[in-house]
Amino acid sequence: MFSLSPKVATDTYLYIPTIHPLMIGNEFVTPPINLPDDIQEDFETLCRFAIRQKWVEWIDFKQHLKKAAHAIVVTDAKQVIRFASKGFEEMTGYSTEYARGKKPKFLQGKNTESTVREHIKSHIEKGIPVEAILTNYRKNGEEYQCQVKIFPMFNKSHELVNFIALENEYLKMQ
Repeated sequence: MFSLSPKVATDTYLYIPTIHPLMIGNEFVTPPINLPDDIQEDFETLCRFAIRQKWVEWIDFKQHLKKAAHAIVVTDAKQVIRFASKGFEEMTGYSTEYARGKKPKFLQGKNTESTVREHIKSHIEKGIPVEAILTNYRKNGEEYQCQVKIFPMFNKSHELVNFIALENEYLKMQ
C-alpha cells in the first residue's frame, strides 16, 4: 500500500541525491543515470543555477545530457546566453565562453527560416513553451537542422527569470 506518512516520505527521499532536479509535481523521480565526468559537471552547474534562480519548474537535465550531442542553453529573460553545455560546443563548434553574453540568434544565417523565427519569437514574447526545427550554422559555416524545445522558467513570484533550450541536431528520415 502506498503511503505518504512522514516516516515513509523521509525514507523514500533519503536516497535521492539532493541536487537532482525533480520533475514538475515531484511525483516521480527517474532512476539515476551515470554520466561522464564532463557532462556530470554540466548537470551540477545547471542544478546550482536553477536553485539560485528559484525555478518553480525543473527540467530533467540528466535525461537530456546523457547524449553528448544534445545541447542545453540557458538564457536570461532578455535571451542573453548565461550557460551553454558541452553538447552545445560539440554541435555548433563554438565554445561556451564565446556564446556566453550573446543571443542565440548568432547561430542563424541566410537560410534560417523567417517563419520559424517568428513562431519562436511570438512564443517567447508570451512566455510560453515552444518547439521548432530551424536551420542554424556551425562555427565553420556548415548549415545544420536544429530541433529546439524552449521553456520559460519562472521563480516563486511567477516572474520570468530564464529560458532554457533543449537542443539536438535534427536528422531527417530518408
